[in-house]
Formats: sequence, C-alpha cells, structure tokens
Amino acid sequence: MPEIVTAVRDGVGWVTMSNPARRNALSTAMLATLESAVREMDLDPGIRTVVLRGTGETFTAGADISEFAAHHDSVAARETWERTLTGLFETLSGLTTPLIAMIRGHCFGAGMALALSADLRIAAEGSTFGIPAARLGIGYPFALAQTLVHVVGPAHAGEMLFTARAYADREALGAGLVNRLVPAGELEADVIATANAIAANAPLAVRAAKAAIKAAAYPSMIERAHELIAATVGSDDEREGQRAFMERRPPEFRNR
Repeated sequence: MPEIVTAVRDGVGWVTMSNPARRNALSTAMLATLESAVREMDLDPGIRTVVLRGTGETFTAGADISEFAAHHDSVAARETWERTLTGLFETLSGLTTPLIAMIRGHCFGAGMALALSADLRIAAEGSTFGIPAARLGIGYPFALAQTLVHVVGPAHAGEMLFTARAYADREALGAGLVNRLVPAGELEADVIATANAIAANAPLAVRAAKAAIKAAAYPSMIERAHELIAATVGSDDEREGQRAFMERRPPEFRNR
C-alpha cells in the first residue's frame, strides 16, 4: 500500500516514501501526506534535521504516471494535483529545519525535484538521476526549473531537461546534483553522522545559515535572512557556544 512513513530518532525526523510495487512512485495522496509530514516536523523543536528517503533500493521514480490520465480527463483532479504539488514545494521551500535527501537507486522526475529541494543530497554509489518531463510531453514547472538552474547551472539544467536522459552517479556528482557519493552499505551511517553533526550546532545559527544560503538564490528572502542572523546576537546559544569553547566542553544548545 502506498504510504508515507515517519519516525523520529535522536533528534532526526525520518520521512520515508513507500510504494515498492511502483518504485516508490508518488501518488497525489502521498504528496499531500508528505507535505503535512515535513511541515509538522519543521514545527517540532526536538527535531534538528529531517531526512527524506525511499523504502528499499529506490529513492523514488517520480510522480505516479498511472494518475496522469485522470489529471487530464478531470478538471477537478488536475486542480487537486496542481494544488497539492504547489503546496508541497512551497512547504519545502519554507522549511527552517535542514533537510537531507538520502538517495539510493532511481531518483527521477518529481523525485529529482524533491531532492533538489533538500539542503544536502547524499547518494549511494550506483544511483541514477533524471527528469524525463520532455519525453512525457510535460512542460517542467518554472519554479522547479529555477531550482534546478540554481543547483547545477544553466548548461547542465538544459542538458537534463532537453535530452531527458539519466545521469549516472559520477556524472551527477560532477554536475553538483549531489554533495557526495558513498558505498551503498554506508549510506545510512553517513546520513546519520551528518545529521548528528548538524544537531550538535546552535539551532539559531543553523537556521540563520540556511536562510542566508536560500537568500543568495532568492533575493526576496534577504530580509528574513538578516532577521535570523540578528537573532543570534546575544542569544542563549551564542553565550553557551562561547562559554563551552572557553571551558573546552561540548556546548548544550537549547534555542530554536
């Protein structure tokens, strides 16, 4: 049964896309559940990092193509699909909690868009990446194309969208689609180590850094970034970080 499975362990929120019969293809219902899951985790002060992954050996093959006919045959179904997709990516864009995409196997279409919405993308060796919109006759949404360009640049974005071909793991790494590749058996451990490294730092400072990075690509977010950076000044986190440094001990941050 297609579903979104969530769990929280040691300050890490795990969101798993599960539809193994269809390589974790995302139905409209799954997209809506995914949106609510990441939104709720972003509001939880006990969660310092969110990890998005697919069940089994696939991240996700993308949107469930079996639903496409219904989208075109019914105005209501098409509007529901577009509203759900827009809501999901607006939520992902507005997350204050760092998001890691843990990728193994196929990462295609809407799955590639999800991965590009993450702050970090860590992939298993042997993974493949692609956006087959042109092969399906679909005009790739402007906002998603904009994100792709910000991540890989116009030349790689053009090749991916024009040819609709798949990128192999090393090619994806060279294009900047992923932060790093790790052996498949080490993927989860690497992601956990990264999430723990983030959680060990001051939440206010991490949020400010995320906002500043986003603002570099989206100028409308510059004012918010300045606000979050200013909020770190004189904060309990700032005092704790400096006190811990002087006392040569790990800091214990509490703010969010």
